Amino acid sequence: MRKMGDVLAGLMARRGYAQVQTADDLQSAWQAAAGEKLAKNSRAGKITRGKLQILVNNSAVIQAISFTKQQIIKKLQEALPEHGIEDLKVKVGNID
Repeated sequence: MRKMGDVLAGLMARRGYAQVQTADDLQSAWQAAAGEKLAKNSRAGKITRGKLQILVNNSAVIQAISFTKQQIIKKLQEALPEHGIEDLKVKVGNID
């Protein structure tokens, strides 16, 4: 017999629910770390090799993020230590 938690974890992994939850967690942590003004003009993407990808509306938002980048990274590390976020990769793109 298998534990119910193991069965549910396997089901969630097969159906992709864990990825959706992780994406929601990243977005929530990004909004809290970046603040309301930056968060409404940006969206968190995936983490690759310790870099969290951020899509923004325009280059002015990239510049605004660069001013507080280290503080944002620190807040993300505190909120999501298991993700190992070390840097941000910010680029202009569609955030809708």
